[in-house]
Amino acid sequence: MSPSLTFTLDLEDHRPDETLPKRYPEITEKILVFLEERHIKATIFTVGTLAEKDPDLVKKIHRAGHEIAHHSYDHTTLDRQTPETFREETKRTKHTLEDLIGEQIHGYRAPVFSLTRKTLWAVDILKELGFSYSSSVLPVANLLHGLSGAPSSPFRWSNGLLEIPAPLARIGALSMPYLGGFYLRYLPFSFVQNQIRKAPENDTLWIYCHPYDFDPTEKNWKIKGASIPVSLLLWMNRRNTFKKISKLADKFNFYPPFKDQIIYNDLEIIDPLTL
Repeated sequence: MSPSLTFTLDLEDHRPDETLPKRYPEITEKILVFLEERHIKATIFTVGTLAEKDPDLVKKIHRAGHEIAHHSYDHTTLDRQTPETFREETKRTKHTLEDLIGEQIHGYRAPVFSLTRKTLWAVDILKELGFSYSSSVLPVANLLHGLSGAPSSPFRWSNGLLEIPAPLARIGALSMPYLGGFYLRYLPFSFVQNQIRKAPENDTLWIYCHPYDFDPTEKNWKIKGASIPVSLLLWMNRRNTFKKISKLADKFNFYPPFKDQIIYNDLEIIDPLTL
């Protein structure tokens, strides 16, 4: 049986300041057309400040049949927040998104996979606020954030919250992300395809991108919170993103959005205190 993928998009405005033109609305429209042409329904993790400024875009995404999920209030990583601030801002954004689409928000994704050992306090807050699942863990050591020792396949936290970790490529003893962001843009298609085909059956494979991943004509600038080399890395090699994902769609099936996938029974239970 051929592996199946889920398409997810982190809908955020990464401009360093608001004097620069907004590009994500136009690029998101192109992504919506791309998905519609291939009959793919996605999960769109949406930043709260963006939803406040562009509510019609969020409504349009929802009307197209995609899941709207939560991607923080203003893309501040968890390690730069207190539990109290996180609770209030997450609650505010959840209500904003639910008011816009008229239904419950089920999913949450931490900015930059910042659910780590230092921020595991967020797990209970997400459950308290009524989320069904999180997609916030990169289960390997990383220069920015990572939670090495966490399972690489979906699991439940001890409070019942489902966690859907980022997919990892495995090369001998080395593990690394490969299905999203600049990893997907830079890695050869043959490598990505082979990793998908040999992924463990209990892994959930999902693509994660941002509007800027599809925007080769955007001018280069230093991204807030990123170094100049990282900003340059995030800017380059965007021209073939649509083509690469189109090739994946030709070779693999796509699941519906996360909230509609009923595939998470008999999962490992993880107590955050044990990690």
